Amino acid sequence: MSSNELPLSGLRVIDMADVKGELAGRLLADFGADVIRVEPPGGAESRGMPPFTPDGESSLYFAFRNFNKRGITVDVTAAEGQAQLRELLAGADVWIESSKPGTLAPYGLDPREVSAELEHLLVLSVTDFGQEGPYAQFEATDEVIQAMSGHLAASGIPEKPPLLIPGAFAYDAAGVVGALAVLIGLVAKQRTGRGQHLDFSVLEAAIQLNTWQLANMQPTLDAGIDPPIVRSGTTVVYPLFETADGFITMVILSPRQWFAMWEWLGEPEAFADEMWGQTLTRLMNGDVLNPVIAEHFAPMLMEEAAAEAQRRGVVVTPMLKPSDILANEHYVSRSTFVPVEVASGVDAATASGFMEINRQRQGFRSGPPAVGEHNAEVAEEAAAAEARGPVPAAGELAQPLAGLRVLDFGHGGVGVEGGRMLAEYGADVIKIETRTYPDFMRLVTGTEMTPSFASSSRTKRSFGVNSKIPEGLAVLKELVKTADIVIENNSTGTMDAMGVGYETLKELNPGVCMASSQLMGSTGAYADWIGYGPTIQTVGGIKYLWNFTDGDPPPGSNAIHPDHLAGRLCALGALVGLLSRERRGEGAHAEISQAEALVNTLGDLFMAESLSPGSVQPVGNDSDQGAPWGVFQCDGDQQWSVVCVRDDADWEALKQAMGSPAWADHPAYGIAEGRKGAREAVNAGVAQWTAGLSPQEVQEACQAVGVPGSAMLTALDHMTNPQLSDRGFPVEVFQPGAGNLVLEGPCFYGSEMPTPPVHAAPLLGEHTRHICIEELGMDPAEVERHVEMGALEVPLPED
Repeated sequence: MSSNELPLSGLRVIDMADVKGELAGRLLADFGADVIRVEPPGGAESRGMPPFTPDGESSLYFAFRNFNKRGITVDVTAAEGQAQLRELLAGADVWIESSKPGTLAPYGLDPREVSAELEHLLVLSVTDFGQEGPYAQFEATDEVIQAMSGHLAASGIPEKPPLLIPGAFAYDAAGVVGALAVLIGLVAKQRTGRGQHLDFSVLEAAIQLNTWQLANMQPTLDAGIDPPIVRSGTTVVYPLFETADGFITMVILSPRQWFAMWEWLGEPEAFADEMWGQTLTRLMNGDVLNPVIAEHFAPMLMEEAAAEAQRRGVVVTPMLKPSDILANEHYVSRSTFVPVEVASGVDAATASGFMEINRQRQGFRSGPPAVGEHNAEVAEEAAAAEARGPVPAAGELAQPLAGLRVLDFGHGGVGVEGGRMLAEYGADVIKIETRTYPDFMRLVTGTEMTPSFASSSRTKRSFGVNSKIPEGLAVLKELVKTADIVIENNSTGTMDAMGVGYETLKELNPGVCMASSQLMGSTGAYADWIGYGPTIQTVGGIKYLWNFTDGDPPPGSNAIHPDHLAGRLCALGALVGLLSRERRGEGAHAEISQAEALVNTLGDLFMAESLSPGSVQPVGNDSDQGAPWGVFQCDGDQQWSVVCVRDDADWEALKQAMGSPAWADHPAYGIAEGRKGAREAVNAGVAQWTAGLSPQEVQEACQAVGVPGSAMLTALDHMTNPQLSDRGFPVEVFQPGAGNLVLEGPCFYGSEMPTPPVHAAPLLGEHTRHICIEELGMDPAEVERHVEMGALEVPLPED
């Protein structure tokens, strides 16, 4: 596939996202869209974001998020610039912008008004909190969003402060989901011929990635249990073990995995009883079992230990440093990194892209644009462009993905979250499952329904089928013929073994679009490795960096990141294939390595490491962006806030909020470099102030003067948070088998979309009979014979 065959070739995007959500335009450019990065004459704010090239001249943050784009400058504060931007928008398909609500209105460029005027244009407005609500005008940073989203509250251990996630976690997640929002809008435009305005909240997107915390809150409260408000660190489910040269993460969930580990331990008599095959037994007796496992791994090298464990079917991954990853045999075998000129005369090892489509990497083609590099050629194109014709009149609101059928073969958190995102916007998502190999998220509490499963499988239907029985496989293949999209995240080779690998699907249904996600990818040295989200953290580099600077092992988190993010990449890849199908007449296969999804979100850090080996290390809660900066303790047990001073204006405002204490008048503190050089003293002064306030009081004081500051919130806080409530984000659902639940609502709304539906998740096999009889035309008696033989499955009878 040549560059002019890339799936989004011909799409023109005007990209004005700055700092937050810049990855959205980069992803669309990766898929072949012509993305024009519009900056003010002095350059984008993100050009001042660390890390930088060794000479300090070029931002790697900006570079990584602006590959494959062309760049121009426009002064929207001047009449000439306003006319220039309008001319560009009139000839574009998509406009992405991240201005605070109301900022562009004085220049006649309010995004909602522009969307209403240019009816062909799809407008994505990426804001920290959404267009409306009491927080709409709040100041934020990635760290503020982490604090408000609940991720910070789950990160670390009670003995230390909560620990921020390395990289630009929230703003890059917004980029991935923002690109998905654009594709959903484009699918709708194919049907209606109309663009619309998409109101996207970074906070809500980040909460959606928070490991089902909100979904599990109501059952906890109903049981009379105090919800956890402290950090549990690396849980007993995902323990770290030290080796001779580092650490490994091990996960043993199934009896098969346990007995393989027991055999490797030398079949010790103390653990021979079959009860040790039960996950709960091992978790409750970790103080007895884990020292034996620790002694086993202690003399080994971490990568050799992981390779042998994987060979035996035990989930183990090594905790790799950035330098390890750049040289790792698996990443080398997949060309995960490519040499790239990231600035004039500066070549760095760069993550090559988030996914492959039809085995072609969707990633780097050209470096980031210089300020105004393409002014002349874009102006010439705009002058020669033909005016867009009239669009159809607005019709009745319809779900943007209505009419699409998705078969969801997902397990755990990746594929099922991909299916969820498509169901959220109207697709008919049918979860394909069997009791012979059930989705383990259904079963973790001993029944066939859990809050976590309900959250990811909301609004879907369930089709129970055992493809190992020929009659079941035959029915499944008939269902495949009706599908537009198939999503799966099974181990490498599983779909082929089931008889429904991509080549088979393509023969049955040439138009089907498939999205597959494996732990390490379906090719490469570690293609057969198995694992879960926390094991990706170790082999993807983030676990090593997610640490303080005191030399202790990483304190860990109970988050399963990047599972939810990889799920959204699955949905993104599926829709890219769908949009390409309209032009090429055939489907496509998107493949997402979960480890590479993580590596790519840390892409600028890996570039920095390749340019200055050994330079990328854990930094705790500090940041090169400014000082004071980070997490500060407040009045009360485990009460914390985040305060971020980006520049000298923020510092003067914070001094005012703190009551102008004498220590803050130190001459060196008046400029950013002086504060960074005295970071410890400046942070200590701020900590003295926050110690006498509640987290909410810190938030109110900071926001009153325009400084990014926030309380650290938990899922319990989300249930009543005024901003989330104002936008209808917490959604109450009665879930059969789990009771009353509060689930996360959508993170973006469209001006020509109805509110996305949220319904209860299905029972296993709940819709099998209906789909077979009413949609596949099977005889009811034949369906019952299939049920009796176990080829088809239906809900269990009630007790």
